[in-house]
Amino acid sequence: MPEPECWTPWFDRDNPGGKGDFEVLSRLRMENPMQICQIPIEIEVQTISGDSAYSTGETFFAFDTDNGFICRNEDQNPRIGDEIRRNEEHSSRGCSDYQVRFQCPLKFCAHEECWTPWFDRDDPTGQGDFETLSELHRENPWKICEHPIKIEVQTLNGDSVSSTDNVIYAADTETGFVCRNCDQPHNGRCRDYQVRFLCPLEFCRAKECWTEWFDRDNPTGTGDYESLCELRKEFPYKICPTPLQIEVETVYGFSVASTGDVIAVADTETGFICRNSDQKDGYCADYEVRFSCPLNFCQQSVCYTHWFNHDEPGGKGDYELLSFLRSMHPDICESPLSIEVVDASNDYPFPMTGQTPYV
Repeated sequence: MPEPECWTPWFDRDNPGGKGDFEVLSRLRMENPMQICQIPIEIEVQTISGDSAYSTGETFFAFDTDNGFICRNEDQNPRIGDEIRRNEEHSSRGCSDYQVRFQCPLKFCAHEECWTPWFDRDDPTGQGDFETLSELHRENPWKICEHPIKIEVQTLNGDSVSSTDNVIYAADTETGFVCRNCDQPHNGRCRDYQVRFLCPLEFCRAKECWTEWFDRDNPTGTGDYESLCELRKEFPYKICPTPLQIEVETVYGFSVASTGDVIAVADTETGFICRNSDQKDGYCADYEVRFSCPLNFCQQSVCYTHWFNHDEPGGKGDYELLSFLRSMHPDICESPLSIEVVDASNDYPFPMTGQTPYV
């Protein structure tokens, strides 16, 4: 019998002005923390008036559980026919205004359990496979509660412990998991195991926070290098000393998997690297990254100014120079930590405009 499922609320983060209606999953997650499961089962889209997406007859750029939903105004080519439920006035406006929701496992909506990620810190070489809680705590700070309620163990390919015939030395919430090669009667070798822990529900609630998205490199030259050391230099105080997780997407909000790129590195120690030499077509997509940090890192005392728009793009371009802005707004701090830029007409982040900044 399939596992029961549930639906998230409806989300409408964008309006179809500008380039279209962008209900991108990564943006929805960022703007609606803990309201969308990690791996949605299904996506449902309708107009904000309740009509199904397909009844509009519009062309969709993305409509899936990896990327979310995107309708681009440039893709709309009105056809004549009774089956298209649009008149000329509506067609000229491009995309309709859409809302989306996602289907998730029932346990996500119930929030009855709090499991950690799976951990595999050791291989069964040497004396065996030692997934001890003390070492897991040390190597994965803030990822495991101090007093786990339950431990779950399986092989790396998902087999249960009982199916392996291994003799297990320890599997509890005090020690963790230990399989010793010397205890195995048949081939003298443990399988390779992974473990996870059940924690109190409050441990999963707001125990971490996410940084903003960073895009320091373009895939010209040798590839796209969003290395953590360089990101720290260019964005001081914006990334915690020990990130818990890394998340990567293209600058247009698409998942890494959807690009088909071969990724060299994507972890919380190095950051992200995609090399052009590893790709069949010779080029990586343009990526951005963000990091998960302990909640207290995000609660540090920082503030944002209001938005400034000093110049218009007539003449040589749009010059929002700090020196000019400070002369008109002396309340801007002496040493800003970061700058954020959006399109004044539709609030799209600068990377989505496709334009190249001079500074």
